[in-house]
Amino acid sequence: MASPKEMSSIKTVISIPVAILAIYFLTNWLYPSVNPLVYYHQCSPPKHFTGAASKPKVNSLLSMFVNSASIYTYNNLTVNGNYGLHQCRGDLSSDECVSCVAQAVRLLQSNSEGETGCALQLEGCLVKYDNVVFFGVADKTAMVMSCGTPTGYKYKSEELTQANALVDKVLANSGTSYRVERSGEAQAVAQCTGDLSATDCQDCLMEAIQRLKLQPFCGTSTWGDVYLAKCYVGYSSHGAIGEEFKKGIRAKHVATQRNLVYMRTAGLFDLIKSLWSYFFYVFVLGILFCVCLFLFG
Repeated sequence: MASPKEMSSIKTVISIPVAILAIYFLTNWLYPSVNPLVYYHQCSPPKHFTGAASKPKVNSLLSMFVNSASIYTYNNLTVNGNYGLHQCRGDLSSDECVSCVAQAVRLLQSNSEGETGCALQLEGCLVKYDNVVFFGVADKTAMVMSCGTPTGYKYKSEELTQANALVDKVLANSGTSYRVERSGEAQAVAQCTGDLSATDCQDCLMEAIQRLKLQPFCGTSTWGDVYLAKCYVGYSSHGAIGEEFKKGIRAKHVATQRNLVYMRTAGLFDLIKSLWSYFFYVFVLGILFCVCLFLFG
């Protein structure tokens, strides 16, 4: 039979892991993590890294972006032959920029399968890396193009005319990388990556707007987006409310369909990790419960 002093020590030892486990479960159940909205995740065909140190070098480059994002909304870095950039949407605060870039970096690091180059566009930021220099290179590759009419909105032609006019105004508003035009509830947004020259930025936005206007049904839609490799243009005829509808539709359709394999792979991996963690902690709690019954029952 344990002495009172020994019993007190045992209680202390048991109470610490119990408290930690309780906090873990409460944190995950009451405040579940929110998956970031992925607009596109495109990588080069897996070539597998050319050397054993290449993947750590890529991860090192990506990790540097998190610190960089606290100072710069755009920055490009080179680490041992790996080139990368990060860019946040122009209206994000410093904290929001850091949070977005950190999410993108975690996704890229956890889902790497040997690609030598990847570009990941989240709702508020872009992170891109490659083993070939791409800084300052004009790239008009279409990454994502979409438009749609959110259910429940009454079609008003004057609103769409206003939104289309704002799209033309963001193109005319040259000289800045991030551009916003608003009129009433309608708004248009455009942004180029910070490595493009003013001329290349204009050319990229002109291409994006042309693609947007040629996209089926965008002429009668309440919102539309075109993401090219180095710029994007988007509009909404319903302001902030329309933006929320757009996010919901993107989350359910565009990003999911565009990144079906990626989302399935990441989802399956996360599910396995979650199940393993669940059974492990249930097992540990069961043991602790039995110990408590034995000692105090």
